[in-house]
Amino acid sequence: MRKQSRILALGVLALSMFAFSCDDNDSTPKGDINDPDQAQGSLSFGITDAPIDQADVSAAFITVTEIKVDGQTFSGFQGPKTFNLLELQNGNSLDLGQGNVAAGSYSSLELVIDAESDATGSGPGCYILKTDGTKEKLELASGNATSITMAPSDFKVEENANTEIIMDFDLRKSVKSSGDDYSFVTNNELNAAVRAENKAMTGAIKGKIDNAAAASGKVVVYVYEKGTFDASTETSGQGSSDIMYANAVSSAKVNADGTFNLSFLSEGNYEIQCDKPEENDSGLGLSTLLELESNVDLSNVGVNAGAETNLNLSLKLDGILGSSINL
Repeated sequence: MRKQSRILALGVLALSMFAFSCDDNDSTPKGDINDPDQAQGSLSFGITDAPIDQADVSAAFITVTEIKVDGQTFSGFQGPKTFNLLELQNGNSLDLGQGNVAAGSYSSLELVIDAESDATGSGPGCYILKTDGTKEKLELASGNATSITMAPSDFKVEENANTEIIMDFDLRKSVKSSGDDYSFVTNNELNAAVRAENKAMTGAIKGKIDNAAAASGKVVVYVYEKGTFDASTETSGQGSSDIMYANAVSSAKVNADGTFNLSFLSEGNYEIQCDKPEENDSGLGLSTLLELESNVDLSNVGVNAGAETNLNLSLKLDGILGSSINL
């Protein structure tokens, strides 16, 4: 009888542990962000852009047909949507939808783009407009459509709270040219050209180069994770598409008044580099790395979530690190 009681007690304990385990598992998604039986949180997406190097491009349009989270379609996006990425610089972004999803942690994000058809059903879906008014389709290496895969950090949707993910589609890294012909880079390079961040966990670096006009033309500022910039590789072009400054986290064109805005950077320490893009007779980019002066250490610039780091800079007039130009 005592043995039967012990067996019964062990059975009750096992059932209790199983019930607790089931209740605990119910608090996390079952692989479907659209599961209505799970605790709910709000998820929204936005998209921004870094500038393109080619001076003869006035607009760059892409068509997004779907957003996926861990392989599941995000119903908050109502597509397709076609928009000009070059309008989304200097901290500007476009809302790509909001919706309630199962609360929990996620790992992957996919942006599905269509190069063949735009939001109206006409073609092409991805294209550039040149300064002379001509339109040129941006071909994809994988055909008419592709999924760009990202892995946002801090990708967690809290119950009864909103999580906003911002995608930075870096045109400078994602579009290549050969003479007058333009296309997207390879699929692997395209995946590397688009990053995603939890917006609440990001900050910005804003600055002004007080003598930027001395460079007599376009100037671009690049931001790298601290200690990762290597001039010998970053200025020589990498991969099959010869991408310049391939490992930069982001970049920003310096405005006519010398100001620039590097937005949506995850919290951490960064270094700043500056370049004057040039082109040779074949249209390929040349590096003219410029030296900056500041009262702060530009190899160790801190960024805090929800805050702006402000920099006052000057071009060192005799500090050309790459090809020479007249300042």
